[in-house]
Amino acid sequence: MIGILSAENQRNLDGFTIENEPISSVNLMERAAVKCFEWLLNNYNSKSSISIFCGPGNNGGDGLVIARHLHESNFNVNCFVVAFSKNFSDEFIVNKKRLESVGVKSIILDEEKDLDQLKPNDIIIEAVFGTGLSRPAEGFAKTAIEKINSLNAEVVSVDIPSGMYCNDLHDSNDVMIKATHTLTFQAPKLNFFFPETGNNVGELHVLDIGLLQDKISDFKVDKYMLTKESIGKLIKKRNTFSHKGTYGHAQVIAGSRGKMGAAILSSSAALKTGAGLVTVNTPQCGIDILQSTIPEVMVLPNEGSNELEGNFNLIGDTIGIGPGVGLGESTVSFLKNVIEKMEKPIVIDADALNILASNQRLLTSIPEGSILTPHPKEFERLVGSFSNSYERLEKQIEFSKKHKVIVVLKDARTQISDTDGVCYFSAVGNPGMATGGSGDVLTGVLTGLLAQKYKPIEAAQLGVYLHGTAGDLAAELHGQQSLVASDLIEMIGKSYGELSCSDL
Repeated sequence: MIGILSAENQRNLDGFTIENEPISSVNLMERAAVKCFEWLLNNYNSKSSISIFCGPGNNGGDGLVIARHLHESNFNVNCFVVAFSKNFSDEFIVNKKRLESVGVKSIILDEEKDLDQLKPNDIIIEAVFGTGLSRPAEGFAKTAIEKINSLNAEVVSVDIPSGMYCNDLHDSNDVMIKATHTLTFQAPKLNFFFPETGNNVGELHVLDIGLLQDKISDFKVDKYMLTKESIGKLIKKRNTFSHKGTYGHAQVIAGSRGKMGAAILSSSAALKTGAGLVTVNTPQCGIDILQSTIPEVMVLPNEGSNELEGNFNLIGDTIGIGPGVGLGESTVSFLKNVIEKMEKPIVIDADALNILASNQRLLTSIPEGSILTPHPKEFERLVGSFSNSYERLEKQIEFSKKHKVIVVLKDARTQISDTDGVCYFSAVGNPGMATGGSGDVLTGVLTGLLAQKYKPIEAAQLGVYLHGTAGDLAAELHGQQSLVASDLIEMIGKSYGELSCSDL
């Protein structure tokens, strides 16, 4: 996992490294910019024509270093200085001289008419503003950003898309670069994960620039980005001398008349995730459908004909409840019975969440460590309205701490909050997953992991990452437009493989 640092923490970490490595600020800038250069070298060929836009500060200094190294590697480079201020940083001045020493002159842009010389077919590297920005881009800087965006070119942002704050709320009218790729230094920034600003990030790449990690423990970091490496370490190896009982028994409570697809998707996902046994508790209308569709699952006929009713009895190690169950009175009573009887963590999704929203006293009875998986609208029903992503995150943290549950808030960048209020963001997944049944698959994945005795927070982290990776693999195969929820299930095995666990 990588800690998400504030602008202040990033500054302090830079200073700590400069003082204690020790290394000069100019040489640290060189090291960081060379990491960007190496990424560019691996992703573009020297026949590419590249325009680099540099602001007058240290982010611009990074851009000048990149320009020098690209020029020395025979790229066709045009370097522009967006001179919205004449106060150039010391590091900028040093690197401007170094660039000129290899025969590249930077072109000063300080009037709107100067922007007419920009080439629409160039690859653009922009380093106008860095993470220290604390007010909206305005004046000539704003005009330059708007011009770059209007070119519809491929844009690579250095550290952060120019015009974006690191960890503060933006006004809807604020102007910022819309990047194709963002090469960020050492740690992601909180605004990368929110819908108000995240669309401007493009594909995120976190570059390790060798900042000393000893200082991070002083920052009390409580927000992290999940990584392939950290998630891969969570996966349990299978024992040669094991049997189906070793890997747990999951009970999926799902389905009602007209919604048996939800039961099929969630129970299939629990199986594919590795649960040794899966039983589906479903109304009688779904028995034949399930037994003919998924021969590997067992079916526990519910007393209800078309929806859940009667008393609940636990069969297995854990349950996942909610997909397709409906909101009927008998289902409400059945859910109350489940929550009152369960003592171990469970997974709650979909209609079960909506029932909780309408019967909030039940929240106090949910077993500690349970995993709730709302999408934004379901979450709003649980906690009330919010005006932006920062307020939503605060409410999520408060909800998790108050009720001692894990909340998996499903979004383009799914965010997980634990019972201590620590948050984890996922950067895998894609818009193709915005399709009916995708959440049902996640419920099955999480229930299957709990059945295998994963700790709830580990189940949430691993489950979200497996699910998102499956979505990315399915999109590569089918395209985002044609992706359906069952495609995710077929890719769960390959997702394990992507995490270097194909031999498990």
